[in-house]
Amino acid sequence: MLVAQELSYRIGNRYLLHPLNLVVQPGERVALLGANGAGKSTLLSCISGDVRHYGGQIWMASHDLARCPRTYRARHLAVMPQKVELAFPFTAHQVVLMGRAPHGDEKTTLHWQQQVMELTQVWHLRDRPYSRLSGGEQQRVQLARVLLQIWDATSVRADGEYYLLLDECTSALDPAHQHTVMNAVSQLCQHHIGILAVMHDVALAASWADRVMLLKDGRMIASGNVDLLTDSSLMEQCYDLPEELASQYARSNRNWLESRHL
Repeated sequence: MLVAQELSYRIGNRYLLHPLNLVVQPGERVALLGANGAGKSTLLSCISGDVRHYGGQIWMASHDLARCPRTYRARHLAVMPQKVELAFPFTAHQVVLMGRAPHGDEKTTLHWQQQVMELTQVWHLRDRPYSRLSGGEQQRVQLARVLLQIWDATSVRADGEYYLLLDECTSALDPAHQHTVMNAVSQLCQHHIGILAVMHDVALAASWADRVMLLKDGRMIASGNVDLLTDSSLMEQCYDLPEELASQYARSNRNWLESRHL
């Protein structure tokens, strides 16, 4: 499992993340929700290693990530940040190819590279300059790169557990592509890849996640079944919504959940 125990982060005397506990099981889809500034990206940064001076411990498959070799972390934990800036004139395929850098097998995994680019619907863009792609296309290319990093999980040579961290990976996509991408990501669960995704679209989370975690002001205010998103009082508390609007969100989320079971 991916486990955080009493995880916290502060700058000076100000806590950006108050002590919390988190568990992501292999093959599980967990959505991390909350308003801007709630601490969602900070939480992912701690797990990914971008932030190192955190409190508590983070474990992945019984490995303490603070003491884990970087190569092991890179081969078993893939991270999709909110935005990636590239200053070099790479093609889309060259960007995706970077996902195999921790493994050093770029030339022998060409079939995997095609698989992930087809999954994220960017194979036809493989020879296009990355800088000339639209924001949504760039985001799907970056997702393909990240998926390729842990694509070993789909093969017979899979070794250990694999996890995927997504920080608003659909922010530049239209609704149709949002659902296409999240459905594609869900296919990884059959290979026991655990997924922790920061999401702003509550309805999308309701239609996709197995579990949800809600943050507010750096604190975990709720964690559990996705049915939590149908609780209007919780929506009101988490997002500081007016009561009527919170009720509308809760009803909409209930409709999404019902549609999942049709």
